[in-house]
Amino acid sequence: MNLLMLLIFFLVNTNSNDNCKKASKHLKKVDKHILVGDIEKVSKLIFKLNTMCNESKFLNSLADTYYAIKDFDNAYIFYLKAYENNQLLNTSFFSVSNFLKILYQKGHYHLFEEIISNPNFNVDIERSPQLKELIVKNNFAVLNLKDSVNFKPVFLNINTIYDEYFPSMPINSNVLIYTQRDLKSELKDENFYISRNIDDVWTQPIKLGPNINSEYREGSLSVSLDGKDLYFTSCNRPDGYGGCDIYISTLINETTWSKSINIGSKINSKYWDSQPSVSADGKLLFFSSNRHGGYGGSDIWASRKINNSWSEPFNLGPKINSSGDEYTPFLHYDNSSFYFSSKGKPGFGGFDLFLARMNSQFNFDSIINLGFPINTHYDESGLIVSPDGEKAYFNSNSKGNLDIYEFNLPKNIQSSTVAVVNGLLLDSINRKGVSCKISIIGLDDDWEYHLNSDNLGQFSFSIPPNSKFSITVFSKFHDFFSSNYELKQNETLKSLTILLNRLNLGNIINLNNIYYDFDDFSLAKNSLLEIQKFADYLILNSSLVVEIGGHTDNIGSKKYNYQLSDKRAKSVYNALLNYGVSPNQMTYKGYGFDKPINLDDSDEARIMNRRTEVKIVGSYGK
Repeated sequence: MNLLMLLIFFLVNTNSNDNCKKASKHLKKVDKHILVGDIEKVSKLIFKLNTMCNESKFLNSLADTYYAIKDFDNAYIFYLKAYENNQLLNTSFFSVSNFLKILYQKGHYHLFEEIISNPNFNVDIERSPQLKELIVKNNFAVLNLKDSVNFKPVFLNINTIYDEYFPSMPINSNVLIYTQRDLKSELKDENFYISRNIDDVWTQPIKLGPNINSEYREGSLSVSLDGKDLYFTSCNRPDGYGGCDIYISTLINETTWSKSINIGSKINSKYWDSQPSVSADGKLLFFSSNRHGGYGGSDIWASRKINNSWSEPFNLGPKINSSGDEYTPFLHYDNSSFYFSSKGKPGFGGFDLFLARMNSQFNFDSIINLGFPINTHYDESGLIVSPDGEKAYFNSNSKGNLDIYEFNLPKNIQSSTVAVVNGLLLDSINRKGVSCKISIIGLDDDWEYHLNSDNLGQFSFSIPPNSKFSITVFSKFHDFFSSNYELKQNETLKSLTILLNRLNLGNIINLNNIYYDFDDFSLAKNSLLEIQKFADYLILNSSLVVEIGGHTDNIGSKKYNYQLSDKRAKSVYNALLNYGVSPNQMTYKGYGFDKPINLDDSDEARIMNRRTEVKIVGSYGK
């Protein structure tokens, strides 16, 4: 009996050895197909080898081949079988390294720990920087799995069997614009779609027009704060500088976008330039690029808009960028909270979402991983945040395809709340919208926005809550308009309608933001902004002739008030000259207390009467 068992064992073992020799021989042939790039042939041949041999050495070699053709699921199966068979004995560094990479990417963090703690793990980590970095990442994941955050993502009804990703949202509307990719099409075509939120339901998405979606591939996008400008990526267009470039299109009316324009060689290069994100004030453009001068992979870069032109881009530095890839930048409307995705920083595998707090000098506080389970071993990217800082949208491939989700941000990773001001400029006679340049200035803080109203007279901007601000309007066909506003406590949405008077001879314009101390003709420092804006208006309307009128309250003698008001008017006149206004456009006169606008005997009335008015008295050169 013992002899029979020994014979059976010998025959089985001999047959097993023969099978393993055959399997190894076939695997070498398969590897030759890999060398010539015939992956389709490899895929057909390799599956026949899956059950031919259970020797650990062969299993590791088979797993290595699966790894080479990026079939990581099968690679994982056979690395695991080999590990269970021999506990890393006689396992090559190449196989161990690949196995650890797969374990980390699949979120098997504890098995990863078990392997590097195995007595047979004899890899010199110090001589392998990549493996050392991977161990740091896995340690981070293990430690931070415990600190899970409250996370209840909502799967949006706009998602389909295709990929949906890179959401963007104008600040003043419940509109979502995003990318959809058809993986089944030959070119894996990418196009932009738009959906509106009506009663908490996203409507059936429709394609953006042909001026944006083209025969080429369109990828990520960013909509300006007012929804008027759309920055997006398109690849391999004839007017491009490299593989993928950044383009801009402007909203002509509610449904039509202008023909897209390449934003130029200052931003775009011969490399991959993609994933634009424009700041709330329109003065900063962030994007991802694999151009030279970075820290490895694709880095996040930024450019400033100076005199209506984009500056040479600069790298955001090693606090943001890593040796891996950094994608999908998004600067919140608070101009401080900077969100992005990274594959290179310690995380949970794949792309993780991060937050950095940024100041005006582009210095970043410590970088925060948004945590588990917002981040997983899948790819999370494309995060955008609502104006109140509480709600976020992002894309993830946790269900296979890329899909867009919505969730409430935990407190510690929220942005600061901003207030949204929606304005409307109307002609005072026909009540039609006026398209022109607008300046918004913070009266308590040192900030300024420049923007344009659209053809309907609409404009939007974001500011800190409880702000005091001025709005100045520059129109060639209407009076100068400047007025101060204040947001009430906790007011985060304000609507303004501004009626603009048409330019007519005899019109009187009150310069609201020009201040004098009592019994003084010197201009207060905070008056110069108003005067500079009015100077810009007069230069824009260079044919206008105006009279600057100075007015006082009723304190003091008539003669003295005439003299004081004349000096005040002259102060404004001289300041306007300094800002470049032609002397041919201006005269000045002091009226004393001859033309009060409030006859009450109160401090408030006296403040109102101490004013500077401008009267349109003619048209220069006509």
